[in-house]
Order: sequence, then structure tokens, then C-alpha cells
Amino acid sequence: MPTLINLPNELLFLIFQDLDLPSLIAVSCLCKRINAVALAQFISPHTNFYGIRLTTPSLRFGGSESRLAFNSIAALRLSFSSKCPVGFLSFQFSQEECLKEMEQVTRLFKTQRVLQSLSLHFPMPGLSEEPVSYSPTACCASICSLLCHLRPVRCLTLNINNAPEVEYPEGAKFHGPIVNTLKDVTLSRAHFMFTDFFRDWTLNIMMLSPLTQVSFVDVDIRDVLPSLSLPALKQLNIRCLDLHLSHVTPFLSRHPTIGILMLRVITDDAFLIPDSLPELIDISSTVECLSRLLSSPDSLPQLRRVVCYGSVILSTVPPPPASAVQILFQNIALHDSIDTLDLPLVEFNVSDEWLSVTPRYEHLLTGITKLCINPSMTVRAESVVRQRIIESIVLFPRVETVRLFGWSRCEEFARSIKAACPRLQKIVSDITDISII
Repeated sequence: MPTLINLPNELLFLIFQDLDLPSLIAVSCLCKRINAVALAQFISPHTNFYGIRLTTPSLRFGGSESRLAFNSIAALRLSFSSKCPVGFLSFQFSQEECLKEMEQVTRLFKTQRVLQSLSLHFPMPGLSEEPVSYSPTACCASICSLLCHLRPVRCLTLNINNAPEVEYPEGAKFHGPIVNTLKDVTLSRAHFMFTDFFRDWTLNIMMLSPLTQVSFVDVDIRDVLPSLSLPALKQLNIRCLDLHLSHVTPFLSRHPTIGILMLRVITDDAFLIPDSLPELIDISSTVECLSRLLSSPDSLPQLRRVVCYGSVILSTVPPPPASAVQILFQNIALHDSIDTLDLPLVEFNVSDEWLSVTPRYEHLLTGITKLCINPSMTVRAESVVRQRIIESIVLFPRVETVRLFGWSRCEEFARSIKAACPRLQKIVSDITDISII
């Protein structure tokens, strides 16, 4: 007599499609085979920042309706005891049930299933009212328990976001596990990771791992950078608006392997020492910061691409002075290796100041053959702005390719660019060549 256990997978899929999530979880706990089939019903493909599907299947818990509830972790634990296709796990803890949710994730980690990528999103204090029973001391203990079981997970990518309110005994230190498998770490607003209690462990897991990519976003790393050494580092993103460039340049000079650099810090009078960043090919920063780094003598010999940030936040932030951008052009001209320039020409052309400034130095940029133009988050590219953008493109003497990334319905705009600048060989919208349309 046929039962769920001996039905073919095709029939199981048909049955499971009509079950709600609690029923599906209950059925999936019957046996490992059914669990593996049922689990596939709520595995979603992991996508990157651009929405491109990656090969690693993912599961996301907490937060929006498209994510799974934490009570479904029980079914996942059973699957982890056998072969599990999931390589990416994301957990978004709620303010109300944070401690209970962390306990469930800790139990999941105890299955010792190896993951490729792990993302932990903690609640931010102040965004919602904390429950009466919330205890910063208990929260710290739950985080410690969670992190203590990271080693058997052996993930390659670790993403920790936000900083719940925690309390710990004065002078105490977190003695966490040795984690030495990480290749990519992102710490975004995770202030607790750099408190006296957690700081030593944070530094240890980073320096013991063969890290190639690191992102620091809105965290206090001023006292950390002098002692942090990452010999395999290839890509660095620092977006800390209370950090000065002079705090970062010694770290950059000690890491010659960096190939991609993204900086959003306070510009001061810092320079790179000679022979710094010999492998850097791509740099993104503000106009002022770029000028300081590019004017550093005998540095950045392999630099190919320069990205100039526009607005810092989603609000009305004025673009940099047009004269400052022209100074940047002078410094770019010092580097013959640079061939690609990404400019916020929408912000620059909000008024006619950009085109009227003198003296100008676009004519020095004879090595620039590719110009990238992104739409603004704060400024509408109306017809007058688009016309100014076209006039700005014409000023670059050797540009052969213009890339319009993220523009919608830009075919007419592309035709106008081509008409004004007939030497262009290619106009690309995202990844599509539209210059022949």
C-alpha cells in the first residue's frame, strides 16, 4: 500500500505544494527523505546585490513575509543531519523575540553543518520599543552562546549587521571559538563587535582567517586598524563617516595586495607613502579623498578605474564644488594607467555651474576611454540636465565607450549622445550595447 514514505518525489512535490508552512514542517519531520523533498519547497536561490542568481541555495528567516518563520528551524535541523543543499543562511532577529530566536539558531549550529555563507541581522535599539522583559545582560549571553558555536559551521562568508544593546561585567572578555575559515567579512553597524568585551575575539577571527574581502560600515575601527593585519586582503570597503583618511592610510600602505578599494571617510591632509597599493586597479571614493590619494607620489601604478561618489546619503546633499572636480582631473592625469572614469554627472549638472567653471582639465585625460554614468538617487535627470550631461561627455577627448548603468528607457538619450559625440564606438545600457539601436 503506497504511503508518503514510498511515493515518488514527483508526487510528493504535488502534495507539498498545497500545504501551508506549519503542515509542511510537520510532514517534513517524518523522515529524512521526506524532509529533503519538503525542504526544497521553501529554498530560494541566493542572489547578489544586482539580483543575479548565484549557485548556492539559501534560506532566510525572520523579517518580511517572504522570509521563513523561526519555528521552521526544527525541520531544517533534521535536514542538516543528512545531506543538505543549503549553503546560505540569513537570520533577521526581531526586537520582541530576539533571545528565543537566537537560541533556536544556536541549536541549529549545534548540528555542525558546514555553510558557505551566514548573515546575522540583529535588531537596532530605538527603532521599536523594547519589550519590558528585555535584558541587555541576557542579550549579551545569548550572543555569546550563538557565536561560541560558529566554529563547526566553518562558513566562508560572515555578515553581522546592527548592534543590540548589550551589557557585560566590567573588565570581562569574550573567549570565543577559534574561527579560521573566513574569506569574506562584513560588519555593518555591529558596534558590539568592537566593544572591550568582543574586540580581541573579533580581531583574532579576522587575522586567523585567509580573508580576501572585508567591509566595515558605520563601526568604530579607529583603534583596531593599527593592529589589524590581513595579508591576503584583495577587496576593502570602509564606510565610516566619523573616520579620518589619516586613520586609514597607514593600513592601506601595509596591505599591498588590495586590488579594489571603496572609501567613504572624512578627508584630511593624509597621503599614501611611496610604493603604496601596487596592485590596486579599482578605487571608489569622494572627490576630495580621491584627489588626496591620487596625488600621493609613486603610488597606485596599476590603477585602472576611478569611481567618484555623488550624494553621500538619500537626502539633498550638494555635489562637490566644480573646481574640486577639476583638481581631481589634474590628479587623474598623473596616472597613465587609468582608462575608466565613473562620474555622478547628474549631480554635477543640476545647475550650469559645472559647465561654466574655469579652468578646465578634461583635455588632460587622454587615457580615459570609458565613461560610466549612473542615475542619481536624489536628482531627476530632466531634459535640461541630460543636455548638460551630453555637453560634459563631449569634453573628454578620447572617450570611446559610455556606459549608462541603471537608466530606464534611455535609447533616445543614447541617440542624442551619439549624435553629439560621433567618435563614440559603443554606448552600453547595463550590459546591452544600445549604440546600434
